[in-house]
Amino acid sequence: MLIADVYEASGRYEQARENLKLAYDRSGLGRQIAYKLVKVCIKCGKIDEAEDFYDDFVSAAPRDISKYLLQYELAKAKGEPLEKQISILEQYLEEDMDDRWAFELAKLYHKTGQRDKCIEQCDTVMLWFSDGKYVDKAMELKLQYAPLTKYQMDLVENKDKYEAKLKAVEQEYRQGTSFVQPVENT
Repeated sequence: MLIADVYEASGRYEQARENLKLAYDRSGLGRQIAYKLVKVCIKCGKIDEAEDFYDDFVSAAPRDISKYLLQYELAKAKGEPLEKQISILEQYLEEDMDDRWAFELAKLYHKTGQRDKCIEQCDTVMLWFSDGKYVDKAMELKLQYAPLTKYQMDLVENKDKYEAKLKAVEQEYRQGTSFVQPVENT
């Protein structure tokens, strides 16, 4: 799998795919490898093969919510209607809130002309995450339709201050001087 990761990182998707298939046939890590195989097969343009590995992944882990992300990537690669892609991401975000995929959903709402849903989704990204590249992108997208709220403007105007506070808390946590102590494995 490590070799496949190196091939994938260097853009050599066919070699990554071949190594993953070999690992898949020889390993008990079927679910993890099937997940990676779906992604690499999509990058290679082998959609039918990606769908087969997707089916293997879902059979091995029917409750794993990553299936929605794979399903979305497959739908996108196949050029499925945006409404179907939206539906898949909505299902995923009902289970797990993730800034990247929440912003991706906002972009899809924007592409389909669903102004109110786009604004609402951008607001959700900003509320849940407060900071980061997807929050910044959500702010930019929202501004195409509506002004930012007072809270959102405060985030923009005081971004450096909030980032400095987050870094200070993170450093305290690492040093063990924070009121929030790391959980030790027993």
